[in-house]
Amino acid sequence: MSYSTITPPAVSQTAIAMTIWSYSPRSLTDIQNLINAIQNNNPNAIPSYSDYTYLPVPYYAGQVTTNQLATFVDNVIRNYNLVNTIDSLVSNNPYGLWTTNFVTNLSINPYLTATSLNMLLTSPYLDANYAQLILYYLAQNYYYNKWIQTITAGYGSTTISTNVTITTSPIFAQSLTISSGVTVTCGLHTCYFITQQFNNYGTIVNQNGGTGGNGGNGGGNGGTGGGGIVVLALTSALGTINVYGSTGLVGTNGSGTNFGNGGGGGAGILLSLTTVPSGGGGGGATSGGGGGGPNGGGGNAGGQGNGGGGGSVTLYTFSNGNSMLTYIMEGVSDWWQINVLGKSPSSTTPLYNIYSSGGGGGGNYENQSSGGGGGGEGGEVIAYAYSFISGNISANGGAGGNAFSSSTGSGGGGGGGGGGLIFVFYGSTSGSLTFSVLGGAGGAGVNTSTGYGTAGQTGIATTIQVTVNG
Repeated sequence: MSYSTITPPAVSQTAIAMTIWSYSPRSLTDIQNLINAIQNNNPNAIPSYSDYTYLPVPYYAGQVTTNQLATFVDNVIRNYNLVNTIDSLVSNNPYGLWTTNFVTNLSINPYLTATSLNMLLTSPYLDANYAQLILYYLAQNYYYNKWIQTITAGYGSTTISTNVTITTSPIFAQSLTISSGVTVTCGLHTCYFITQQFNNYGTIVNQNGGTGGNGGNGGGNGGTGGGGIVVLALTSALGTINVYGSTGLVGTNGSGTNFGNGGGGGAGILLSLTTVPSGGGGGGATSGGGGGGPNGGGGNAGGQGNGGGGGSVTLYTFSNGNSMLTYIMEGVSDWWQINVLGKSPSSTTPLYNIYSSGGGGGGNYENQSSGGGGGGEGGEVIAYAYSFISGNISANGGAGGNAFSSSTGSGGGGGGGGGGLIFVFYGSTSGSLTFSVLGGAGGAGVNTSTGYGTAGQTGIATTIQVTVNG
């Protein structure tokens, strides 16, 4: 009979452990020394670095608990400078002992501190895919607090005490404080804040959404959409956050005998648990204004010069709060690995810029009348904290611009932008939080009963308790 036709039976991890213990020249004394070292949290009792290869064996054999092993590994990493030794074992998995299941269970254990886990992840000896595995495992199993503590463990505390425009994101800190009276302006589509303690006593503003459409030959420009703010923290005083869409501009007197159509608003990208509110349509003079989209459309002017439509939105929806948070944390994990640690996992989750779309531009009819621009849609705020203290968040849509007429010409007002999106996820307490996601008012028409733009729909603001395991 050929040996190649024999299929070996499945072998348990415990059986592997006991077999390895029997390898020569290991002795019962070697075995007991390793067990005693783990049980007594005494790395000095292990005579050789090579013996660290066998750390999982007494765990598989039921001779030490996970807590004992996690406490021991935490000690050798933080106090004995053996982080590279442990990382090499994780990456190479000698004898099949350092399995992914063993490593991930160790990573979520509370006795392996976030400080040690951060040291493991940042070491050049840990493969990028294994680092991703650990970070993803924390997020996917709802260990949101430990994920935040681990990512931020290597950072200090930051206080912003003067007005500033942020041009880099994400921002990581163990503690981040914005002083009273200070305005922090996000100069990007989205600003991410990842910190253990988030204390905003000032104001954070982001109006960097999709651009407003240009008005045609004197028609009002559309308003810019609101930008995005993402806060991930353990405890959070959110303070005042404004991501409102800007107002569409009033039309002006056009030049010559030309007419012009308004341009469409710039597009946006949003994450949601449901749909996106619609903006209002632009008012029509003798023909229709621009369509609303998620934001306001521009107003029509006279018999010519159509208003532009509101910008479109690429929407990513999630079934519940945990799935949205997990996805965001996976994106931050990969961004951190690539841009901070210089490691490149074989596949990655994108870190999305979230922001709303712009309003459409108003049309113009010669030098007689022009439509108002549509209002921009309110932006998006996504925040997680295990415990929220307070917060006041506004994501209102911008109002539509009024029409203009220099004579008897008629013009339509711009449509109001739709209200934005606010998702606040908490693990324990939600604190005192107030939200505003009003749709923008429609702009007024001139010399026409059908020229008023319609208001945008109210946005979505919700507070949801999510599952947090640690």
